[in-house]
Amino acid sequence: MTNFIDTPHGNTIAYNQFIGKNIGIVFLSGFKSDMRGNKALCIEDWAINNKHSFLRFDYSGHGESSGRIDEKCFSDWYMDAEFVIRKLTKGKQILIGSSMGGWVMLKLAKNLQKKIFGMIGLAPAPDFPKRLIWDKMDINQKKSLIKNKKISFNNNDGSENIFSYKFIKDSFKNLVLSQNLYFDGPVYLYHGMGDTDVPYTLSIDIMKNIVGTQNVNLLLDKEAGHRLSEESQLKTIINIINEIKTQD
Repeated sequence: MTNFIDTPHGNTIAYNQFIGKNIGIVFLSGFKSDMRGNKALCIEDWAINNKHSFLRFDYSGHGESSGRIDEKCFSDWYMDAEFVIRKLTKGKQILIGSSMGGWVMLKLAKNLQKKIFGMIGLAPAPDFPKRLIWDKMDINQKKSLIKNKKISFNNNDGSENIFSYKFIKDSFKNLVLSQNLYFDGPVYLYHGMGDTDVPYTLSIDIMKNIVGTQNVNLLLDKEAGHRLSEESQLKTIINIINEIKTQD
């Protein structure tokens, strides 16, 4: 059953939560994704069967939560995540961040470290508006973005993503790879080498930036794309969870 909670910053967040006796797991979805994706539901099913607390939720402008996505920025989604974790979870959590959720996860590790036992990044995409959009634009595209206040890109699957200048600018104040990130817990990064949306080299950059722990692990799947939602890939994710939870 979906529940709703109001945040201090004016959003109403939809969430589903299971309370178990074992360490909690929080799933952080990606940009334009919601809490009903294959990965979130698969992990939830495993968590319930293994008596782990589990929380999944929709960022504002996503899924069943309030707001319009074109009026929101990363700062909103980060605040949503920090609020629900503070408000709804007890004790340390294992964070699982998918795509943009990996960016949220790393910023939480920076600001909320006492609540985090370990992190699992699934094709993580930290700082993507700068690294994958702004830095790859030429001067004319940047001028056009500033003038028109938005820019559109066609995805490989035929869909279109529209990014506002406000969204790009907001990302600059939320960068997590511009300096070393201290974290003393286990970190697992799982990335497909066939990912055409977020290059797997970004996970290598994450590894280089994390200090404070020697327990940083990278698993590359030669054939996998960005979604990591095939049956074999879901099994790999569950295997990673099983491995990280034994370190509790």
